[in-house]
Amino acid sequence: MADNLRQRRGKKAATTSSASSSSEANNPGAGGNPQPTPIEQLQGAQAKLVISRDRTADLHSAWRSQLFLLSLLIVVVTIHQLQSSISSCIREIKDPNNNEGGAKESEVVTGAEAMKLIFGDSFCEILGVFVSSLLAYFLALSNTKKTAMGLDNWPYMVSSALVPVCLGLYFNSKQLGCMGDGDDDLENLDEPPAKDQRHQFPAVVIYHTIVTVAFWFMKSGMQHCEEHVKLVSDSIRDFERMDKKMALKKQLKSGGAKKK
Repeated sequence: MADNLRQRRGKKAATTSSASSSSEANNPGAGGNPQPTPIEQLQGAQAKLVISRDRTADLHSAWRSQLFLLSLLIVVVTIHQLQSSISSCIREIKDPNNNEGGAKESEVVTGAEAMKLIFGDSFCEILGVFVSSLLAYFLALSNTKKTAMGLDNWPYMVSSALVPVCLGLYFNSKQLGCMGDGDDDLENLDEPPAKDQRHQFPAVVIYHTIVTVAFWFMKSGMQHCEEHVKLVSDSIRDFERMDKKMALKKQLKSGGAKKK
């Protein structure tokens, strides 16, 4: 009998200890570890969002640095396109000058007239060099700051205004030769027309599109980060305001009770 009573008491003690441990697991605040208040939870979330925002800003800064380095390469490419266009135009001008027997006196080009032809025919490439330089300057200015500059900055706006002009000149120059007689180049079937060799699609137009999309993406990402941080900050202020109101009500109630 005594042994049975001892066994029953041991079982009851084990069940009560297991029940208490399970209740502590379900209610962690009762075991000496109080749960964080809503304000503390929001402050923790705010700290994480601020860290995420700073990391995003650092990532965007590295992105802008790479875009700036790429812009220097685009400047070199546009200069090469300009040099290729000028060389092809000079060859076209020299051809009738060298063929003195078959060329008419009106077809011989010299001096200022040749410079005018070269400048007019290569104006698309000259504009491409200017636009690429503006983009490089815009990225250099933006690279010196932690946050990206807006697309309303004057170097970017000027380059954006010149991009359609550059495209128009490119498609117009595709139909004309340097001497203004692009149809005559089609008579030589052994080699492609010089106008196709001379004018290439302006690379700065493609790069301008890349810069525009990249800066729009960076601006949108930073706006989302700032909105999230602002939302949590507003929530913290609202909770603090509510806590102050509740504390004031308690003080008023306790003061009224004391008077009674």
